[in-house]
Amino acid sequence: MSSATTALTSARVTWAAVDTGYWVAHRGGEYFGCVDAVAGGFVSRDAHGIPIGRYDALDTAKSSLRTTAHPANTRHRARLERAALVTATAVGGTALAFALTAGALAPYL
Repeated sequence: MSSATTALTSARVTWAAVDTGYWVAHRGGEYFGCVDAVAGGFVSRDAHGIPIGRYDALDTAKSSLRTTAHPANTRHRARLERAALVTATAVGGTALAFALTAGALAPYL
């Protein structure tokens, strides 16, 4: 690991409240992510703006930015991927059923 990488991973995360209900994190002088207050909780986003998760407490949302490989974030991302797969499968199955039904009824129209 290079010294620049070591310095960044060991750098402390600093937070700034830039607006009501909006906090921005910096680590090693670089943008690190943000936390936004939403109805009933807080949403944290990584440095690329990708949502990490929704949390009940501000401190939990802030700590989720430490790494996107954090076990809680990995579980959350896996649940989202499974939900997307289940949804896509259900929608595809429904579309196939409609297509087969339309094909079967076409001679009678």
